[in-house]
Amino acid sequence: MNNQQGLEFIREYFDELFGKRNVKALDDYLDKAYFDDDIGDPSVDHIQNSKDFLQELFLREPTIGVEVIDAICHDDVLSAYLEWYRMDSGNRQSIRKGVAMFIVKDKQIVKRHTFIYETDEPQN
Repeated sequence: MNNQQGLEFIREYFDELFGKRNVKALDDYLDKAYFDDDIGDPSVDHIQNSKDFLQELFLREPTIGVEVIDAICHDDVLSAYLEWYRMDSGNRQSIRKGVAMFIVKDKQIVKRHTFIYETDEPQN
């Protein structure tokens, strides 16, 4: 996958999740052996855990969105520069910015890890 293809792929992925709120899209985008470093626990189903997390997030934050600013690909590694935001009375408010690293094989995400480098929310 080249940089442009990676950018299109990851924008489509986030549009399905955050634009359309289609958590079932994870079944198509995530490899059966998907591992999310942010979940970490190897004893849980990472796909189902991701679905549950997103469903709860959308209930708690009904206007949350993600913009894919840019993406770079090298071999099977796709690095996406992201901004999470919420809408408030028509105004976009940045929540956090980060870089998500994806291992992508055959147009399926095998592994993910996110590094947050800027946040407007309190850290736990």
